Amino acid sequence: DPHLFYLVFGESMINDAVGLVLFEAFAHLVEEEQQMANNGDGSSLNVGEEVAQFFVDFVLGFVGSLSLGTVFAIFFALFLKVVDFRHTPLLELCCTVTLLYLPFCLAELCHLSGIVATLFTGIFARRYAEPNLSAAT
Repeated sequence: DPHLFYLVFGESMINDAVGLVLFEAFAHLVEEEQQMANNGDGSSLNVGEEVAQFFVDFVLGFVGSLSLGTVFAIFFALFLKVVDFRHTPLLELCCTVTLLYLPFCLAELCHLSGIVATLFTGIFARRYAEPNLSAAT
């Protein structure tokens, strides 16, 4: 059943993406604690501050990646509306692959989740950019 396949695949992708964002948030928390321990002044964050910092890191990482992917997909859809590649399908394919891979690179440079950015770029590009692509692509 293809519907079941896509449901399971989508759930798996979201689990992987959330797992990576959680790992980054925990890694930032551990790094911060190690920096405070290396300072030697004996101070540390209290539990409330640590939990708040963890949630802020998680939400910013996930929402930032989601926003980046969405913005790139909308930009790509607008780009395809303005530029007509229907007579050059190879150039259209090259631009499509490049512009849909770019959010991954930018998200990783900004210390966000590249997988989440790529996932939401694909979701929104499928909805808004696909009607502007040629049949050959």
